[in-house]
Amino acid sequence: MSNTEYFPREDRTSGPSHDSYAATEGTAPTPSSSQGDASVARALEIAAMTADQLVADAKAEAEALVNEARASADETARASRDEADRAAAEQARARSEQAAALDRERTTAMAGLVDEKAALEAEVASLRQAATEQRDQLRRLLTEQLASIDEMHVEP
Repeated sequence: MSNTEYFPREDRTSGPSHDSYAATEGTAPTPSSSQGDASVARALEIAAMTADQLVADAKAEAEALVNEARASADETARASRDEADRAAAEQARARSEQAAALDRERTTAMAGLVDEKAALEAEVASLRQAATEQRDQLRRLLTEQLASIDEMHVEP
């Protein structure tokens, strides 16, 4: 801001305007004390108005800085929430993928176990069949041996 913004305009003051002081600068000063008092009062009025304007400008700038800081904090909080949401979604996706992989692995393992169970059941059935055949064969052999012994049994 330039210094001219702090000088009052004619419509703001009840005393003589700044222009009237500029017009009297070229003339010789009169030793009147009332004119000196008026100059001092006018200078004080200008200083007070300048101070008021500076305070108002400082307040406006402070308010703008506070608003900017709030906006920045809000943006940071929003970005943090977005990042947290993204991380949570990524974790959920990873958990879902891991669960799906575990399900596939479990299904594959179960299918392998079912196949192995079927093979073992077939082997048990085959072993039972072989045991039955061997018992039958042993029974036939023993029966033949007993028959052979009975035939050899000659009277004493």
